[in-house]
Amino acid sequence: MVKEVNGVKFTTEFTHRDIEYSIKRHIEIFDNEYGFSEYFNKYATGKIAEFEKNYNPEKDFMLISKVEEKFAGTITLIGEENGNARLRYFFVEPFTRGKGIGKLLFITAMELAKEMGYNHLYFTTYNVLKIARTMYHQLGFEITQTIPDENVAPGVIEEYWAKDI
Repeated sequence: MVKEVNGVKFTTEFTHRDIEYSIKRHIEIFDNEYGFSEYFNKYATGKIAEFEKNYNPEKDFMLISKVEEKFAGTITLIGEENGNARLRYFFVEPFTRGKGIGKLLFITAMELAKEMGYNHLYFTTYNVLKIARTMYHQLGFEITQTIPDENVAPGVIEEYWAKDI
């Protein structure tokens, strides 16, 4: 899938290089902006690499957004049983923030998930990601569970969010 919305290009076609970039930027952004630990860095690195290894185009996708050919952000979907799918590895580059690109990325991912036959989406995030959390709420997701996660950073709480689509 390739499409353009308001000057933002979206594609589900990805390469190993895109995976490497996603890993690199996850670590840099969450470390620099939130002080996430080496534990988080290793976890994210392993899980994103695992996505590439286990990728099944019939049930999964990595959605990449680009602005003027610059990588702007990404989100992945991992399909599960019974119409459930998990959204993961969402981030947007700092130069895109405040322009609605993250919201477009999330909405496009939800639309693709629905087209693929999923009817329930869930994901985890952290309480310190305040702007993203506001967007999730605006898109109709609700917190279903919270768990303190001191391994990520002091005072961080992991939150489970979900929505029927």
